[in-house]
Formats: sequence, structure tokens, C-alpha cells
Amino acid sequence: MIRKYSWLILSITLSLGLLIYFNLGNHTAGNDSDPVKIKSSALPVSKSASAVSIPTTIEKSIVNMDAQVKSVAAQKLKVDKPHVTAKTSQPVSKSPNNNILNNTKGAEVKSVAAQNVKVDKPPVTVKTSQPVAQPINNNISNSTPVSRGQTSTDINKYPKLSKVKGIFGQFHYRELSGGRIEVDPQWVVDNIVTITLPGTNKKVQVHKLAADNFIMAFNYINNGTVIVNGKQVSLLSLIETMDGTYVTRHVNWAPDKGLSNHSWGTAIDINARDHFRYVDSASDPNLILWEKAFKPAGFSWGNSYNDSMHYELIK
Repeated sequence: MIRKYSWLILSITLSLGLLIYFNLGNHTAGNDSDPVKIKSSALPVSKSASAVSIPTTIEKSIVNMDAQVKSVAAQKLKVDKPHVTAKTSQPVSKSPNNNILNNTKGAEVKSVAAQNVKVDKPPVTVKTSQPVAQPINNNISNSTPVSRGQTSTDINKYPKLSKVKGIFGQFHYRELSGGRIEVDPQWVVDNIVTITLPGTNKKVQVHKLAADNFIMAFNYINNGTVIVNGKQVSLLSLIETMDGTYVTRHVNWAPDKGLSNHSWGTAIDINARDHFRYVDSASDPNLILWEKAFKPAGFSWGNSYNDSMHYELIK
């Protein structure tokens, strides 16, 4: 700032110097030419206007210069003062266009995210109420019910209850003539199935939990051979007659005896005509069938109580 206004200070200084110089020159010339004036000038007189005007002019110049310096300094301060932005409490509104753009971008992002979720979502297996399990052995078929009846037991119609026969359960029944019985139809539907005996093409009805044992026994019979009287024969050739598996009746058809295992569909009679007795001959066909087929398949034999035709499951 001092450099900027140095010319002004220099001009004032030169002006003061010139004023002083000329004023002193005038006083000196008056003393040399007019000694009387010197004496008279020594007399106390009032200050002349010119003598008073010199310092007054200088003071005014200095005051004016000081005022100009302050004015310039004030302007400098205004110029150099940093611009201050006033804060307001009102929220800045966003442009409607920006909102539309932001919403559009947000919608695109959500759409892409939804597509990613759909792609990464694992497949869902739909369960149906239709049964998919089928009998493993093609010889077993339960697609055709043995008997159709009511969905619940009619106790008034089937008042009697059998004993529990192991895993094969029990059922309600009613007495018929000649040692026969009628089993609750609903139990029949739930437990009796139809199978084909291997090697015979004969369809029989058995308890569903005994089906595998029957099929196993007849597989042994169908594939097995034996030496009888020095001659090799098939086991299947030893069977002359095959009588009932599922037959609802009393033992020996006698109403005063208990229910036969045939009533549960767990027994079969082989070669009944001449085997309602005890056998001990090694060449007897029913003994051979017991040893070669029914015993390995889990059956018991009725030979111990003089019923060598009878093979049954006890579980």
C-alpha cells in the first residue's frame, strides 16, 4: 500500500519544500532593503494571514492524505475479504427431472436384482398326492382289491374279533355255516394282495407282509432240482396239487376250533390228497419241498401235528 501511494507523499513533500523556500526568500529580501521595517517588524504585532496559512495548508494536506489512505485501506479490506455464503435453514429442493431419473434408475436396479433372484433360485420339487411307489417284485399286484366294502368296520355286522397273529394283526369277522367265516371287508382291502407264484403262473391271495416269503419259496422251487430214486428231477415237478392260501375258515372247517392261519393269508397247502398225515421218508415230495424251499424262505411245517401238506408263516 505504501508503494502504491508513494507518489502522493512525494508530491506533498515537494510542495511543502517549495512553499518554505519561497517564504524564507521573501523575508530575507525585506531585511536587506528596508532596515526600518526590521525594527518595526520586531514590534509585537498580530500574526499575518500568510504566516498562519502555511501550517494550516500543511495540516489540511496531511489530514486529506490520511483520509485518502484510510479510504483506500477500507476498500482494500472490502476487496480482500472472502465471500461468505449465508446458510439458510430451508431445505434445497431437488429438480423434478432428477427425481424422475433417480426413480428410473432405482426401478432398473430392482428389476435386475429380481431377475438375478429368479435365476439363482433353486428348482422346487412339486409333491403330488398320487402314489409313486410300486411293488418291487412284478409278481405282486395290489391294484385290484380283493373285496370292496365300507371304509370302517360295522361292529354290529362283524361282532367277533380274532386273536393277534404277530405282525399280521387281527380283524373283525362274523360266523358263517360249515366252519366258514366272513372277514371285515375293510381289513381285506388294507392287507390282502394278489401275487403270481413263480414257475406256476398261478395267482393267489396272501397277506401283504407275507408276499415276499411266498415268492422266495417258489423261486427256489422253480429253479431247484433234486435226485429222487437215482434220477434228477425239478422241485416244481414234485407239486401235484396246490390248495388255498387265503381261505377264511376255522381249523379243519370245525366251528368249535380256532381260526386257521389261512384266514390271514399266511399259509398254503401242497399235495393235500395224501398228506393229511405225518411223513418221514426222505423221498417224500413234501419233505423235500420243506427242506429245499419253504424252510429257507422262512416258513414252518405242519408235519409235527400230522398236517404235512401245510406250510405257514409265523412272525
